[in-house]
Amino acid sequence: MDQRESNPWETATGGSLRAPGDPDGIPLLTDRERQTLFLVGTGAGNRLIARRLGISERTVRAHLSNAVRKIGVRSRVEAAVFAYAYLTLPDHPDHPAPPVVADAAR
Repeated sequence: MDQRESNPWETATGGSLRAPGDPDGIPLLTDRERQTLFLVGTGAGNRLIARRLGISERTVRAHLSNAVRKIGVRSRVEAAVFAYAYLTLPDHPDHPAPPVVADAAR
């Protein structure tokens, strides 16, 4: 009998991996929360995000806290994975190419 640990993402999605969080929360994000979350997904720290958006680090933390709650993740790392997988900001120089996701049903 195979005793390997099951991956909770695989279990929750019927065997296919997907990013943490709930994409249905994206429309609930304000523009600033979306921008902050996007920059977290590029690996930027709070200080850099604050400089890029022209806001304080405290405001960055507030936007990130609100975004984390709205998208249903538990950590900055999960927020970064979520942002990388689901968010796009057209014409942004730091925007990573969207990942290619294979459809398991095909």
